[in-house]
Amino acid sequence: MRAVLGKAATDFDLLDDWRAGRKAAGDELARRHYDSVWRFFELKAAYVADDLTQQVFLGAVEGRDRFRSSSTFKAYLFGIARRQLLAHLRKRERGDAALQRWQAQGPDTAVTPSKLVAMAQEQRMLVLGLESLAPDLQIATMLHYWEGMRGLEIAEVLEIPVSTVRNRLSRAREAVRARVEKIAPAGRVREALDTDFETWARSLVGAPDPAREV
Repeated sequence: MRAVLGKAATDFDLLDDWRAGRKAAGDELARRHYDSVWRFFELKAAYVADDLTQQVFLGAVEGRDRFRSSSTFKAYLFGIARRQLLAHLRKRERGDAALQRWQAQGPDTAVTPSKLVAMAQEQRMLVLGLESLAPDLQIATMLHYWEGMRGLEIAEVLEIPVSTVRNRLSRAREAVRARVEKIAPAGRVREALDTDFETWARSLVGAPDPAREV
C-alpha cells in the first residue's frame, strides 16, 4: 500500500490506501470532504445527515472498482450522495410518492429559526427559495455555487447530458426568484438577489467566487 498522506496525495490515492486498510488515509479523506457532503444533506435530510454522510464514504470505498477514470473525485462522491439521498426518501415514504411530496413541500431543513435570524435578510430569503426547489434543481444549484463544480461534473452526478445542466441551473434561479418575489417585500432584498444571485448563493457557505464556466 502507498504512503500518500499530505498535500501530494490525490483523493483517489487516499481512497485506495483506505480501502487497503490504512485508517489514516480514510481520516484525511474525511477531513477534506466530510463537511461538504454533510452540507449536501443538511437542507434535505437534516436528521440523518451524519448517517448518510458516513454511508457515502463507505459507498465510495465499496464502489471503487466501478469508478470511471474520466470522472473527478467530487463527481464520484456526490453521485453516491445523490443516490443515498434518493434511496433514503424512497425508504421513508415508499417509491415516487416521496419525491413528489418533497417537490411540493420542500425538504427537511437543519436551518433553525435562530440560524435564519443570524443571516442577512437576503440569505434568509435565498434559503427559503432553495428549499422550494425540486430535488435535482436544488442539487445542481448547490453543486455549482457551493462546491464550484463544472457542468460535466454536475451532469455525472445528476446522470443527465452535460448540455442539460445549464438549463437546470437557469430554471433553478428563476424558481428561486419567483419564490422570493412571493415571500419578500419589494425593495432592496429582491433587487440584491436579482442582480447578484451568485454572490449571495455562495455566501451561504462562505464559498469563494471561482469564476468557473458551467
